[in-house]
Amino acid sequence: MKKIIILLLSLSIFLFLGCSDDKGEKIDNSGSVKISSFIIDGAKELTFNENKGIIRAIFPSTTDLTQLEPKVTLPDGASIASPEKPEGPIDLSKETTYRIVNGNLYHDYKVLASHVNAQIISFAIGKYKGNINHKTRTITVPYPENESVTDLTPTFSITNGATLVSPTETSLDFTNPIKFELTLYDETFIYEATIVPAKLLPIAFVGEAQAPSGIKEADNKAAWNWLDGTFVEPQYISLDEIKEGLDLSNFGVIWYHHDDNGLSIPNAALNVDVVNALKAYHQNGGGLFLSGSAITLGTQLEISKDGVMFNNEWGWTNNSSAIGDNWGMRIVKTDHPIFQGLRQEIGESDRFYLQSKGVNCKGHNAIWNFESWTGYDFNVAAWTEKNGGFQLATRIEDEAMNMNATIAEYNYTDGRGKVITIAHESYDWYNEDNSIENEYKDNLNTLTNNILNYLSK
Repeated sequence: MKKIIILLLSLSIFLFLGCSDDKGEKIDNSGSVKISSFIIDGAKELTFNENKGIIRAIFPSTTDLTQLEPKVTLPDGASIASPEKPEGPIDLSKETTYRIVNGNLYHDYKVLASHVNAQIISFAIGKYKGNINHKTRTITVPYPENESVTDLTPTFSITNGATLVSPTETSLDFTNPIKFELTLYDETFIYEATIVPAKLLPIAFVGEAQAPSGIKEADNKAAWNWLDGTFVEPQYISLDEIKEGLDLSNFGVIWYHHDDNGLSIPNAALNVDVVNALKAYHQNGGGLFLSGSAITLGTQLEISKDGVMFNNEWGWTNNSSAIGDNWGMRIVKTDHPIFQGLRQEIGESDRFYLQSKGVNCKGHNAIWNFESWTGYDFNVAAWTEKNGGFQLATRIEDEAMNMNATIAEYNYTDGRGKVITIAHESYDWYNEDNSIENEYKDNLNTLTNNILNYLSK
């Protein structure tokens, strides 16, 4: 079988800072901690990210990733401190850290193995974007009802290195679902794309300013700019317009996002006419997405059974700062439509990131906490019974999924529309430092896109 050897030409050497003992022994920094070569038989692709110290290996779908046998070559004097059996058989389906030591020096490599997987990354027909479910390999495209679907030209992107085998035509008849066949490393992957006739009522974005050009808060403006560049003809509506009687029934979903210093919303949002208009919209089946401090409006709108929208908040007076690690959430309802298409790290099945290390965020939080001091004693079902909310996601460190709710859904059967709320530090639209790129901005976009499509009537 083909062997692929990655020669690691240059690595930053990290010093293991220790103190000399009473005998005055010297710290030995003379050895090298570079891996000379890393081989795994059967790998179709093996790459190394020098900046992050990550080795990624891709194998055929039939390979058992839990029984791999790497062959590691080290420089003189170096050894592998972990894992216990570095040359296997070892489970590399989950991220595994290889620590190389030499004297007082050490360096860590993260090794991740996965199966060959070709994906359709994006899909659109004209200005109408498709919703992609990678788990079921299906694509649905909301398209104006009563318009012809017999001569449409989709645009799409696929995994690097993959090839589209069929269809070969550029103009396609979507009267029936169409299968798109991809190949990668001699394996075949099929996505089925379906047109879904819809009314496509516009999405409304609520703000205090009279027009988008007047939005002052950087995070709110960034959220609107993304929406305006992503969806078909979204409409910005001011709180004053709602107060003056704007007909909200023309909107498929209303998104109110507000994120500023302080867990508060403009007084205009609490105006009785604004509250009554939004309440009527919701009670008549309209979907609401409340994010950031806008979730506080949920009390006036009577979204929850007990009138409470969160019980744990912090960080609203924070100045922006560079985050020390990736920020994200842990998925509780893995089959929920809002999580379709999120990019996850290799080996992850229920966690996703929205902000990458180094990005500047303010760290605003208003979430549900179910720990003992809250009275819920880790009983999420008791919270649902009392509050009416459903836990969709939790904090990323909540492995038992019973400590928090960072994304909540209120889904009624009495004719009221669905509501989703998020006020977690990772849900942040504005990077305070433009020199640092958010590597997970695509997940922020995908999650929000999914939420708005899910809530649309």
